[in-house]
Amino acid sequence: MPHGLALYEHYLHSALRALEGSRVLLARHADLRADPAGFAASVALLVGTGSPEPPDTGPALDASWSAAPPAPGSSLVCPPLLDEQRALAATLRANLGVHDPLGHLDCGPQSPWSAALLDAERDLDHVAAGLDWAVRQLEPLVRAIPQSRLLVKLAERTSNDVDDSTSRNEPDGKGPYPLNASEDRRAYHRWLTAKRLPLLVGGAGDTPVRRARTRPPARRREPLISLLVPVWRTPLWVLERSVGSVLAQGFADWELCLCDDASGDAELTAYLRSLQRVDRRIHTTALAENGGISAATNGALALARGRYVAFLDHDDELALDALEEVAEVLTAQQDVDVAYSDEDKIDASGERFDPLFKPDWSPDLLLSFQYIGHLTVVRRQLVVELGGLRSDYDGSQDYDLALRATERAGKIVHIPKVLYHWRTLPGSAASDASGTVAKPWAYEAGLRAIEDALARRGEAAEVTQEPRFAGRYHVRRLPSSEPLVSIVIPFRDEPGLLATCCTSLRTDPGYERVELVLVDNGSELPETAALLDRLAAEPGVTVLASPGPFNWAALNNEAAREASGEILLFANNDIEARSSRWLHAMLGHALRPEVGAVGARLTYADGAIQHAGVVVGLGGIAGHVLRGLPGDHPGYNSMAIQTRNCSVVTGACMMTRRDVFDSVGGFDEDLPVAFNDVDYCLALREKGYLVVYTPLAELVHHESRSRGHTDDLAESRRILERWGHVIVAGDPYLNTNLSHWRYWCPLSTAQEDDRWKTYLETAVSTRARSSST
Repeated sequence: MPHGLALYEHYLHSALRALEGSRVLLARHADLRADPAGFAASVALLVGTGSPEPPDTGPALDASWSAAPPAPGSSLVCPPLLDEQRALAATLRANLGVHDPLGHLDCGPQSPWSAALLDAERDLDHVAAGLDWAVRQLEPLVRAIPQSRLLVKLAERTSNDVDDSTSRNEPDGKGPYPLNASEDRRAYHRWLTAKRLPLLVGGAGDTPVRRARTRPPARRREPLISLLVPVWRTPLWVLERSVGSVLAQGFADWELCLCDDASGDAELTAYLRSLQRVDRRIHTTALAENGGISAATNGALALARGRYVAFLDHDDELALDALEEVAEVLTAQQDVDVAYSDEDKIDASGERFDPLFKPDWSPDLLLSFQYIGHLTVVRRQLVVELGGLRSDYDGSQDYDLALRATERAGKIVHIPKVLYHWRTLPGSAASDASGTVAKPWAYEAGLRAIEDALARRGEAAEVTQEPRFAGRYHVRRLPSSEPLVSIVIPFRDEPGLLATCCTSLRTDPGYERVELVLVDNGSELPETAALLDRLAAEPGVTVLASPGPFNWAALNNEAAREASGEILLFANNDIEARSSRWLHAMLGHALRPEVGAVGARLTYADGAIQHAGVVVGLGGIAGHVLRGLPGDHPGYNSMAIQTRNCSVVTGACMMTRRDVFDSVGGFDEDLPVAFNDVDYCLALREKGYLVVYTPLAELVHHESRSRGHTDDLAESRRILERWGHVIVAGDPYLNTNLSHWRYWCPLSTAQEDDRWKTYLETAVSTRARSSST
């Protein structure tokens, strides 16, 4: 109970500070129960609508504050309230009702007792993180002492108690799916601590930076970066922190351009005017009438003189070294037109959470959601040529600009560092979660921005919103022609699997011009022979006999030579289609000239993810990211539910054009079982083709039931010799800060980094050197 009171006091103080200047209703639950109609009228006044129905008050709840002792015999023992808590309660009672806007309420200071209790809790978290780090550092030293068997056992036990997920690559299916990098706040805090980065960047009660860390340079040596900040009725403490994050930059060649969107707030206006006296690199202006966020951003753009512009929301903050990191990239690569970084979120107290570690440039992912986000830096001349931001897309104006700018950009660079802190406040898009949408109109604007981009590019597609997750979209490409699709299925016996596969693939593919090319690798069962006789008699089915040792690559190459289609779809015999229009979804991408291969979303029979793209270097050579993820989970960065680019898609269900297939010589027959799909896709990537994963084509993969799975040593050696340099460079579609060893996209630990470095130095580098001699 004392801890709950401390939290309640802290949250009320934080909420009142954060909501200053906003439209607010202060009410008690007891009043709701006593007078539901009056409470409903207050809510109607707050939102500016007619009178709603009186709300269901639910079970009785005495929410009144009282210092009186409990009645005799009561089982609830409530501690006496502190003087500061009584004062806070009295202030709230005296100010019940609608406030438009909420002014400053003198609630007195937070009680030292509450602050000390919460500080102690935070200190304990830091101590736990420190112990966690110490255990992980000591463990390898303990293991190196042979005689210390007891200590080894103790270290193993302690390590497992801290985090047992790092000892396994894939989920074991026995419990909940492990937390990814965005979900695991404690792991993120451990990661920040290990990197010597702050866990807190400051909140409502902290003093913002008010003097610049650097002086304006006499001579410009770096590219001038203009930060554009649209301002509208921003709580003053939030704006002060945002401006302070710019003043705190160690990089000097910046200018801060703020435009007030006719807020009508005298205090805010005075503050903006005062900024120009703080530093001559700060410029402010104001619109005569409220024009929306695009108009205000364009007003700031008109003040800018920099070679590049960066976009900073009025309630967010830059990381301490953000501009220095950006400038380093822009100086080293003069031809960059668009650059973007990783980001995280901060709450009202400044605590960091929910990091978003992004992939490198992925054009298909950008059509699925605005993954570029913050921090985005664009060459100013390009923004001017595009006409700035467009008010028709307010709410998703940054998404619209990203789509237009990347179309024209010569070079797009991703900076894999967290350079931006997105503050979550009530009513902001940063606080949106599944089922909770602050600005639904913003996501409708995002859909229109995608439709406009596709129309501008002359690409036919259907665009829909993902109903379960706000701000996510599906682009179903419409086939530009009607080629014959040859579905190639190698098999040996397993007639039940083959029958299910052939029937399901033709039941509702969404596209009719299809032929089946079945490659029999020495079946012996009479049931298989009977099935083949029946299938061979059907139109559009060809059966090829190809006995001998199993060689997946050779069987598919042989079938491709015999097939008639311009489009080849390679499928395992343990694939079962259960969704409609799956083939149509794949074909729309395969016909794009820039695309080399298309993969589908494959699940196990229970709906868990079997394939949502393959990552080079995951678990060694390559691995299926998010394997075992529950089917209703979006996965890290929405990877399981969004069309996106990846390095490799599985050959268990892969579509490619015949001309592309022939251009790389088909599959490498020296890779008879494993890694032939990896080799093929990497060959396409080397030629400049994109590889696309689409969740709109969903099928079931009864993996390993027909033949099992193997990683042959000779095949591994061949892949490492040929593509070791790609593994060393890293997969561009998986952020370098994420684990190379665990498949659910957690943050990498120091131990995993060391293990990866050792793997590259031994297995990969050795093979690469031997292949070059």
